[in-house]
Amino acid sequence: MARRPAAFAFSLLLLPVLLGAADRVLLEGMMVRVNERIVTVSDFSERVRSEISQISPPPSSSDEVREFVEALLQEVVNELVLMERATEKQIVIDDQMVEQALAGLRKENKLEDDAAWQQALASAGLTVDTLRERYRRTMTLQRAVQGEVRPVEVTEEELRRQYEAEKERFRVPPMLQLEQVFLSPDQETEAALRQRAQGLVDRVRGGADLKAEAILAGAELQDLGAIPVDDCRADLRAALEPLAEGGITDPLTVPNGVQIVRLVRRIPAGYRPFEEVGPELRRQRSADSYESQTRGLVEKLKKDYLVEVHEERVPMVLQMLAGGGQ
Repeated sequence: MARRPAAFAFSLLLLPVLLGAADRVLLEGMMVRVNERIVTVSDFSERVRSEISQISPPPSSSDEVREFVEALLQEVVNELVLMERATEKQIVIDDQMVEQALAGLRKENKLEDDAAWQQALASAGLTVDTLRERYRRTMTLQRAVQGEVRPVEVTEEELRRQYEAEKERFRVPPMLQLEQVFLSPDQETEAALRQRAQGLVDRVRGGADLKAEAILAGAELQDLGAIPVDDCRADLRAALEPLAEGGITDPLTVPNGVQIVRLVRRIPAGYRPFEEVGPELRRQRSADSYESQTRGLVEKLKKDYLVEVHEERVPMVLQMLAGGGQ
């Protein structure tokens, strides 16, 4: 199944600068028109390239690419409709609001350092001006639906019923909570390294503290977290099998060194608790309602606007993508 473009209500930061083409002289085939807003074939082709570049792995077969393009075309129509609605409501996003949003983005991603910020932008193929414009458009589209899309009210009882009905979604396999000490060679042979590691194991089994022994060995005690049993290497599973909680394995040879693993605890198979899942279910219900209401609003507005969609030009877009040209 080809990957669909992200729902327009939640993927607006990926918008290329193509929604403001109304005042452009039409020099080529029109792909979409909503009132006086125009998206040309080359505009849309660039949008497709932009979206595909965000997907890993991208759609590969010709059928997957076509399905992606056709779905994205509908999303572009929806976005143009919402931009037209924003104009009707005289929505204006000022520079201060955009700068505040960018400052929040930098803080959230720990990119307050200007050099790190510029590097992050470059790696994403963006400039600050481009990102500002995308944020401005995102905020405009979000404001366009305010007052017309209502938040959904979901009770805890409803969420619990959903949790029980879909409980198999939240099944978790048996897991092992592990810690490890990794020792790398220090100008010594493999045999000498293993002997050093075995000495550490023997001392810990005799009552020494694993963390202290790791530090003395020039290493550290690393928390590996909870790992599904089936995801562990076969040799590691075998080494852990006879251990009680708190026990450590004999040294295990791994690339570039030796590994010693402590079994912190065994976690039986079961289900994620409602207390953990409940907030996720609430967010998903809210997101689903927001998207459904937004699409309903768009369909209603389409009846009032002049909307042209030239699906017959999809093959032209596919040809441009295949040839890499404009």
